[in-house]
This record gives sequence, structure tokens and C-alpha cells, in this order.
Amino acid sequence: MRVVMLGLYPSDPQRVLGGVEAVTYLLTRALVEAGVEVHMVTLKPRGETVRPPDGGPTALHVLPLPRFSRLTWHTRSMARLLQAVRALRPDLVHAHGSDMYTGAAVRSPYPHVVTVHGVMAREAPTVWGLRRRLAREVDRWFERWALARAREIIAISPYVRDAYPWLRARLHFVENPVNPRYFHVPTDRGVPGRVLCVARVIPRKDILGLIRAFRPVVDRVPHAELFIAGETLSFPEYAQACREEVERLRLGDRVHFLGGVDEDTLADAYARAHVVVLNSVQETAPVVIAEALAAATPVVATRVGGVPYMVEEGRTGRLVPPRDPETLAQVLIQVLSDPGWAARAGQEAREVARSRFHPRRVAERHLDVYRHILAEAEG
Repeated sequence: MRVVMLGLYPSDPQRVLGGVEAVTYLLTRALVEAGVEVHMVTLKPRGETVRPPDGGPTALHVLPLPRFSRLTWHTRSMARLLQAVRALRPDLVHAHGSDMYTGAAVRSPYPHVVTVHGVMAREAPTVWGLRRRLAREVDRWFERWALARAREIIAISPYVRDAYPWLRARLHFVENPVNPRYFHVPTDRGVPGRVLCVARVIPRKDILGLIRAFRPVVDRVPHAELFIAGETLSFPEYAQACREEVERLRLGDRVHFLGGVDEDTLADAYARAHVVVLNSVQETAPVVIAEALAAATPVVATRVGGVPYMVEEGRTGRLVPPRDPETLAQVLIQVLSDPGWAARAGQEAREVARSRFHPRRVAERHLDVYRHILAEAEG
């Protein structure tokens, strides 16, 4: 079976930016190990170097990303992707996202399936600034145009069905994979009071709200510390506002911005964390939660989007309302004050993650979907 996968792919596999890159990297590797010929096709800005992956897809095809792609309805981007797809003559095209990659997949002459990773219609209102709001509005309309033409969609969470009631495509529920190294993160190195947030410092992740919630946590748990692992360059004005809030609340020695980190550093961060926190106002199926569960670290997360489908209240983590720093603070204080519960929840989390997020399991489920689509296409 020859599959052409379209989507974002990491320029450096050791520094993966965002959940989509993590998924395409892990899924291509797992499918190749299962005997599938996988060609990964991705667009990159001119001049951006790509480090060849160790393992990964059968072949990686990097195409130049046209300038102002969004302003031209991604016309040139889709044309380049379609040219590559036709040259490869796949059995099936698998696109990730709801942008130009999906637009190319649904316009190709081959059977296709689309994995929806983010709900742009619900993410758009969370950005800061008029210019970004306008850009996200364009993305929202393009998402509607592309997904309306999709015949087969992989939903990484039941939330996708809830978010797109107008979809005409057939939905296949397959969750995202997690790097298998996290299943081997040691469980005896946790630091009491250490809270880890793995998230880009952007408004949708509500890092500001997390920082405000952490002030009463420090007052009640004097040894508590918050480590934020995520890039700060996409929304520099928001990142600056977060740093200023840290100083205003006199948390400079308790809140640490790590920036984007490599896989080794992140694995060590999970090993040392007492709890992982995610305070987002919108999520579909965040990879960080799957990683934390695999690393045997309990999660405190907001009850938004697809998060309740990943975190079982009281068993593998705790759920709190979004934009509610008071409740978030109370729950963090409870979790940090009960290391016995954290240890039990962490072990339970790892077992759950092994059955749901291991790449081999996820690849098998994708293969079932591929075979089903191809069998119907041949019939």
C-alpha cells in the first residue's frame, strides 16, 4: 500500500512544534514499521532547512511554501501539493489539518481521508490583535470549504463530531499517537510541588490565567514551582504580558519559562513533574495530555473541547472550568498536597495511555481505516 501523507512535519524531529507535527512524525514511522510505503509531503518557507529524520516516512518531500498563501485561498500551495501527489500515484491520500493540505487531498483524483486536529471556527476568537483575527477568519472559512468536500474524516476525539454537526463525511474515530519513549519515563524522580505546563505561550492556552492561579498555590504550598515548556515567539506581545504578570505577582523565583525544548529535555521534565497542567480555553485532543498520561503523570486540565474524553476525573487527573483561576488554584493545591493520589493516578494513567495512544495501536487503527476506504473504492 502506498500512502501519501500531506501536512506539517517537523524541520527537526528533536524539536517538534505543535501537535500536528508530533502526529505526522510518529504516525509515518509506525506505518512504515507496519509495512506501508509512506511518502510525507510538506510545505516549508524558502530557506528553512529540514533535518532528515531517523526512520520516519519512506520518503520526505519538502516543497516551497508560496508567500501570502492564505490571501490567495492557498491556490498555489494546493497546486504544488497536487502536482506532487499525482507524480507519486498513491493508493490513498491522507491529509492532516483543515488548511491547504486538506484542500489538496479533497481535490486529488485518489481516495482520501482527512484528520482534523483543530477546530478553527472555535480557535479563531481566542487570538489577540485585529490582524491575527482577520487571518483566522480566513482560515475559518477555508476550513469550512475544505471539510465540506471531504468524504472520509478521522476524528481524533468525539468532540470533532460535536464541533462540526454539518459534516457530510463519514467519521472514523482514531486517537493520536504519543512518542513511545514517554512510556519509559521513570516514575521515581518526581519533585514534590513541581507543576509542568507544556504549551505554546499563546492566548488559547490561557497562560495568563494559569500564572494568576499560581499565586494562591504558592501561598499555600511554599515549595511549589511552575515550569512552562513552550515557544514564546508566535505571540511575543502575549508572552511579554505573561512575564509582566509574573513580576507583578512577585512570582519571579517560582515561575520559569523554558521556551521550546527538545525531546530529551521534555522527557526529563515529565519525569520530574508532580502534575501536568493545561489551562486552555479551546482544545481538540491535546498531545500533551497523551504524553503526560504515558509518562505516568496526572493531569489537571480545563473541561473544554475533547479534553474530558482524555482525562478521567479523579482516576487519571482532575478537570476544572476554563477561565476560572480560583478553582484551578484550589485543585492544584489539593493535588500537590496529596502525593499518594498523584502516584496512584499516574500509574493508572500510564495503563490507559498504553491501550489508547501507543503508535503501534494507532497505526493498526489507521490501517483498518485505509483498507476499508480502499475496499469500497475498488468495489
